[in-house]
Amino acid sequence: MFVREPLRKGRASIVDPMRRLSVPFCLFALLPALLSASEPVPKPADIDRLWALRAEGSKGGHALSAPIDLTIGACRAALAAEPESLELRWRLMRALYFKGEHTTDDSVAKRTLFDEGRTAAEQALSILRREAGRGARRDLGEATPVELVPYVKGNPAAVPSFLWASVDWGKWALVFGKSAAVKQGAAAKIRDYAQAVILLDPAYDGGGGYRVLGRLHHQTPAVPFLTGWASRSQALRNLRLAVEVGPRNLVGRQFLAEAMWDYESSRRAEARAMLEKILAETPDPDNLVENRKTQEEAGQLLREWAGR
Repeated sequence: MFVREPLRKGRASIVDPMRRLSVPFCLFALLPALLSASEPVPKPADIDRLWALRAEGSKGGHALSAPIDLTIGACRAALAAEPESLELRWRLMRALYFKGEHTTDDSVAKRTLFDEGRTAAEQALSILRREAGRGARRDLGEATPVELVPYVKGNPAAVPSFLWASVDWGKWALVFGKSAAVKQGAAAKIRDYAQAVILLDPAYDGGGGYRVLGRLHHQTPAVPFLTGWASRSQALRNLRLAVEVGPRNLVGRQFLAEAMWDYESSRRAEARAMLEKILAETPDPDNLVENRKTQEEAGQLLREWAGR
């Protein structure tokens, strides 16, 4: 996913000790001290190198906390020095999602992580509003992500900020429950973030905007005056677009198979075959934990669908 770029000559790196294979895990305990003492503070490239280590010691779709904790610590340290940096903030959202999704089954821990991710998302939106407002010389303090699209097209951090905001908001809604999600307007926020990603870069993250929007339509009940916009046809349309744009993305294929199973009973054999193909895939080394978890979920769905 990310290239491990060579370090500039003469600069000590916080990740040098981790660049060897089969590194002793005791080093994970030492790196936070190195991180806090590092000068200058971690840069996005440093954080990306730490992110690339997140699968160290993992088993199946479950990862250890220590590797991703380094990424989170680096993001927090860098944001303390550069609080307006969107490049740092979206990387924090991504890391918090990974930790909540892949390192713990504890509901309290998940709530803490996804709540921090949701907070980071709203902070990123505020930053984008301020930056866009300064450029447009108008007040955009209440603009939605979709309304910001014309003003942020030249900002490379806008798309990942919107995508990871949609993901963390989605996970937040799941762990805090329907009542809290309704009070916070979570579904509309996820929809707006995903639509903004589609408008800015429909191919980003293998059709990530389509994938999130399609899943939202699939999983959101249509409630008058609240989520009446939720649509079966939009679920299928967006998930098919996600797979068309990102055919190698296992999550998009799983989500489409689930929607087809629920909404197109005449195509259930096709949905089952899609999951079987996911199980036959070799996990992408750059997304090892994520792919393994998708395969585990695909296997569980096939067991649930057996005989139906």
